[in-house]
Amino acid sequence: MNRNLSVIEFSRCRNLLALPTCLLMLSVLNGTASRGGEVPAGGDVANAEMFAAMEAGQIEVKFIPINATKANVLVKNLTDKPLNIQMPAAFAGVPVLAQFGGGMGGMGGGMGGMGGGMGGMGGGMGGMGGGQAMGGGMGGMGGGMGGMGGGGMGGGGMGGMGGFQRIAPERVKKISVVTVCLEHGKPDPNPKMAYKIVPLEQFTTSPNVRMVCETLGNGMITQNTAQAVAWHLMDNMSWAELAQKNRVESKYTGTLRWFSPIELKTAMLVVHEIDRIVRTSDDYAKQSESGSSLADDAS
Repeated sequence: MNRNLSVIEFSRCRNLLALPTCLLMLSVLNGTASRGGEVPAGGDVANAEMFAAMEAGQIEVKFIPINATKANVLVKNLTDKPLNIQMPAAFAGVPVLAQFGGGMGGMGGGMGGMGGGMGGMGGGMGGMGGGQAMGGGMGGMGGGMGGMGGGGMGGGGMGGMGGFQRIAPERVKKISVVTVCLEHGKPDPNPKMAYKIVPLEQFTTSPNVRMVCETLGNGMITQNTAQAVAWHLMDNMSWAELAQKNRVESKYTGTLRWFSPIELKTAMLVVHEIDRIVRTSDDYAKQSESGSSLADDAS
């Protein structure tokens, strides 16, 4: 079973998982959609995978976290020809300080902001403090990243690859993404923090976490449910701990739980289903859960 079929299978199972469909519309706000495997028609247009294009100097990608749950991604075409950029089905965004000295950035209190994904280069070096790493995916994002759910994807990711973005010569495309955080307890991302986008495998090699990002990006689960799954998998938080976690604590207005009972129940079912798919999918099984990662280096 390839990764695309795994995601499709998860999609078929979501009714059995009783996922709250009224919350599934976590789509990006921009652009039109085309499936991840389709290349928009055009004349002299070059195709390139996003990370490869970054390395080749064809594009510049900046990531500006808005808060713990969403961010803006700016992709600039540095060439004099239009480019079809294939977006990643899964990715991680890490604070720039995580790359330069001192582990994954200052720990600092914080509620462990959600954010994540597309932690692309961040705008400006000011206010870098150690925000937490973020994760997400962009498979199935069409021409304007249409239909990206929590991490940024829309339809089914094609064989583990993301959708295409067509970018005019020397132009910048702004993309809005919904994200989850991968490090509980670190400060929430904000626009003053400098972030960098990296392949998800550079942060974690867990195939389960990869599928969370891909599934979230495909809009199959909601952001808050995906966040519960991510903290459970990445930070070993128990369901009891997640159930007791407060988003708001006030002596005037009382407390507000971070997760609702239905979100936690759904998250448990999602974890079970992802584990089943990963164990039965050759494509996911090839990913080692014991490989080195930025998360390991930070511990």
